[in-house]
Amino acid sequence: MRLVILTVLICTTFLSAQNHADENGLKQGLWSKDYPWGSPRYEGAFEDGKEIGLFKFYDQNGKIVSQRNYEIAGGIATAVMYLPKGGVEALGKLDGKNKIGEWKYFSTKGYLVSTENYNKGLKDGLEKVFYSDSTTAEVTNWIKGVKNGSWVKYNTNAKVLQKSNYVSGQLHGQSTSNHPSGKTKTAGSYKKGLKNGKWFYFAESGVQVKMEIYEFGDLIETKTKFEE
Repeated sequence: MRLVILTVLICTTFLSAQNHADENGLKQGLWSKDYPWGSPRYEGAFEDGKEIGLFKFYDQNGKIVSQRNYEIAGGIATAVMYLPKGGVEALGKLDGKNKIGEWKYFSTKGYLVSTENYNKGLKDGLEKVFYSDSTTAEVTNWIKGVKNGSWVKYNTNAKVLQKSNYVSGQLHGQSTSNHPSGKTKTAGSYKKGLKNGKWFYFAESGVQVKMEIYEFGDLIETKTKFEE
């Protein structure tokens, strides 16, 4: 009986030491929270109501899904997000709940899939997508959470497959695509996300084989040429 009472007292003391708030209602020291069925939801520490040190977050089955490390109480956190089977899914920094700076994303096999840049939680700057051998597959420019600027796709030999431009989230301006050799395949323009004006189509040899004329996305005319 004494052992049972002692165990209860130790557990009670430990729990009260964990989830403690001072006279001003500010969280202090170790804190944890469980799901209704008892498995851990998160665990970490507070200093004057602000997160400090390492925080760990778990899914409903008790597997860790992410962690954050605060060097300064309530400051910017270095964050790691995990895949369901335990590998790293993403690395980056958080300011509160907002992503900031460069974020890296990984495949289930561990190679780098993409990088993104954030400012106050919004994509801002270059987003890059990579092939499994780390060569660049795609580069897109973002401004304040919206695609703005150049968008380029590459093949595995680092040759440009497609190059277009975005304005306020819509394709706008000159757009070209290339054959695997690098020679031009198509060339034309977009206006507010729609094909507009003359579009030219070329064979691998460089000979023009077709021309189409568009008016705000509607195909108006087609002219076809054939190689001799």
